[in-house]
Amino acid sequence: MEELTINPIQQTFGCPACATQASAGETFCTTCGYPFEGTEQEQRYFLSARDLKTIDLEAAEKQIKRASNALFFIGGLTFVFGFVFYAMAAPSEKIAILITNVILAAIYTAFGFWCKSKPLAAIISGFSLYVLLIIINAVLSPLTIVSGIVFKIIIIGFFIRGVKAAIEADKLNKELNVNRAG
Repeated sequence: MEELTINPIQQTFGCPACATQASAGETFCTTCGYPFEGTEQEQRYFLSARDLKTIDLEAAEKQIKRASNALFFIGGLTFVFGFVFYAMAAPSEKIAILITNVILAAIYTAFGFWCKSKPLAAIISGFSLYVLLIIINAVLSPLTIVSGIVFKIIIIGFFIRGVKAAIEADKLNKELNVNRAG
């Protein structure tokens, strides 16, 4: 008589750090690196380090949100001022000014929405466009470089912090093995 061998059901459990299913006997979580067979101190250290990275990621995401809001704000201001400049412009320039400002407003708004999925690319693109427009205006009319300088510095600060935060968020997402926007 042939003996029947039955494979035992492999036991699985959830990783305490990321809840990924793991098989009994695994040394580390394949998703986050949690040390299943580490000492209690090593496991606590891993969880606390992961918690700190999560806190840093949340702070970076707040900075990204501020940069995204700056893009929406610039888009809104460009739209409103497009109509103001339209009203003040010479009749031959009115349509060109209005169309240019509406297109720029739409681009900034699109960058603001794009920031939800690709924050680094969106913020750098919006920042580049903003600086390019400042330079073009300065070439056409040098006095524009100083008009609204405080506002320009504040917006540039939001962009710089947003770029730094997006880079940090990308790094932390990779370290935490999470799939978040960006």
